[in-house]
Amino acid sequence: MTSGSCRLEHAFYHVRMVTSFVEHAKTHLSLREADGEKVFIGTQGWSVPGWEGLLYPRGLKQADRLGVYAQTFNSVEVNTSFYGVPSLTTVANWYAVTPPAFRFALKMPREITHSYRLRDPEPILRTFLRSAAGLKEKLGPILIQLPPTFDASRLTALSDFLLRLPVDDMQFCVEVRRATLRSKGVRNLLHRRRIGLVSTNLVSEPGEVEVANDLVYLRLLGSRSASKSVGERTFEAFTAEAARWAASIRLATAQTSPEHAVQRSAFVFVSNDYFGPGILPAAYLMKQFGKSVRLRGLDAFLQGPIQGALL
Repeated sequence: MTSGSCRLEHAFYHVRMVTSFVEHAKTHLSLREADGEKVFIGTQGWSVPGWEGLLYPRGLKQADRLGVYAQTFNSVEVNTSFYGVPSLTTVANWYAVTPPAFRFALKMPREITHSYRLRDPEPILRTFLRSAAGLKEKLGPILIQLPPTFDASRLTALSDFLLRLPVDDMQFCVEVRRATLRSKGVRNLLHRRRIGLVSTNLVSEPGEVEVANDLVYLRLLGSRSASKSVGERTFEAFTAEAARWAASIRLATAQTSPEHAVQRSAFVFVSNDYFGPGILPAAYLMKQFGKSVRLRGLDAFLQGPIQGALL
């Protein structure tokens, strides 16, 4: 048996093992059918300093913040899972305090993506997927964020790793950080493995979103350049950007996948340095999709320009 066929056989064996952890949730993981929802908008985390008085009453306990957050937004990108696998108890609590149509996008632990660089990630991969399955139907896409140094020379590791993932039970997407990995070949690889491709405003023009495997996953991030602070960007620029993102998402989700005959879904997550506190531009985007939002400070934000007092 060749080394390539050995890797393939090992990958299929691993998929069968992981499936045993998530089989109990298989009939529930239908994020595309979330009570008619197809656009999920939120922030990258829900416990951010500075949100007291805007989203949270002052003095609100950390443990109570997710429940309050979920009254305004219908999704969140969980950043803490990047630093360690959440316990089953923690995941059960997240599930309990959020409404039925709420969705969690989990970042895959950095131990898998950055330390192991996708090679031989067990047992942490099994542990993480078992934890993620505890979210049942509230589990959204799992974000595989590759490190900035991950380049085309490591595509074999990426291909082998994707074979390990239980794509029948969970949805996954990859964020690449190098322009060379946004090639047709990489797109074809993700398509074959049924994996989504993340869009960000740092690599795409406003309105240019990737639609891969019935999924749009958009991350709106602040500039990584110290010379481009958010305070220098005008409110008019933000609203123009937001309109283009919203239009492209609306167009993408209005279409049905020609291959799978299912409605496409979109997830949009705003960082806390993208045009002010992340909850404000996220709330503005929600209003573009006709969602009712009541958020202290939103009216002032909508009047623009963005003031330093809100940053």
